[in-house]
Amino acid sequence: MNGLARVLASAAALMLGGCGSVPLTSIPPLARIDARTTDLSMLRVAVQLPDALRPRSGGVKLDVVTKLAGEAEAKTSFAMMELSARERGGLPAQPQNSSIYAFRLSPEDAARFEALRASMVEQGRNGKRGSMGLGVAAKEFCRTNAGPQASLLVTIYLMTSETKSFVPVVRDFDLLSDPAMAGGLDAVQPCGQ
Repeated sequence: MNGLARVLASAAALMLGGCGSVPLTSIPPLARIDARTTDLSMLRVAVQLPDALRPRSGGVKLDVVTKLAGEAEAKTSFAMMELSARERGGLPAQPQNSSIYAFRLSPEDAARFEALRASMVEQGRNGKRGSMGLGVAAKEFCRTNAGPQASLLVTIYLMTSETKSFVPVVRDFDLLSDPAMAGGLDAVQPCGQ
């Protein structure tokens, strides 16, 4: 199995389906992540959204894509849980007119992920080459009562036992800069519905 750094090299796909790119300053800390040993209980994702948007409960997913040589890709999704107020230490500063939402795996999903990871490591020991990719997707949003905005900047952060702090994976991606995304924002339901 390749290191999680390779996995996270695809992290530009975090939430935004491939839009944007990993900031150059984030590559060294992300390269230190080891998929075989990273502590899943410390895996955190933070999503900075403009005040006009908020993730729905259960709407942030960790997608794990595994691929073994000669087999089709398999995708397993884990719903991320929002962190409690006491768990929110170390989050980046929150810019004006934005909110930061932070998430972790539930203990049950961390155990499921650990079993998936152990299976991939075992396959590697048995001589079967494979890879594991991670992606985080905020798939379900709601609109707040905020008025129209000239831009909708999104930043996504990742923290692991190796990084020990939140590392930006996608920085200041404007949802309105992508015509397909901008068009889809009209269909986002108001919060509370």
